[in-house]
Amino acid sequence: MAVHLIKLAVGIETIDHLGERQKQRIEERKAAGDGEVLRIFTRNTPRRADELTAEGGSIFWVIKGRVLVRQKITSVEPATAQDGTPRCAIHLDPELLRVRPRRSRPFQGWRYLEDDNAPADLPAGAAEELEPPEEMAEELRELGLI
Repeated sequence: MAVHLIKLAVGIETIDHLGERQKQRIEERKAAGDGEVLRIFTRNTPRRADELTAEGGSIFWVIKGRVLVRQKITSVEPATAQDGTPRCAIHLDPELLRVRPRRSRPFQGWRYLEDDNAPADLPAGAAEELEPPEEMAEELRELGLI
């Protein structure tokens, strides 16, 4: 059974915004000579890193208080920040896979998510049916309806 991570996408407004930001980071890595690499850095290395990669784990992104999308984790490696501080690099598949939206409370860092509790993927084309237009969604959020 797969183990996943769940993480807040801080500063991200929509799934498209997350995709644009990640494309920008890939371009920055290519310009720096690292190739087409998509990774996020964390302070701590997941203790269950072997389970994340061996069993098809993903990172589920919380955007504006809801789990909306996931990406497959391809590897977990030790890394070093620019100031020499040890970090962990979590490499991701660039494909964003939409999942059934689910509310999530704020938290710091990342958390483990067991496969039983992970939101199911949406069928192709279903995302457009479930998501209201962004202006409407914002107004519904302000009214406390979503």
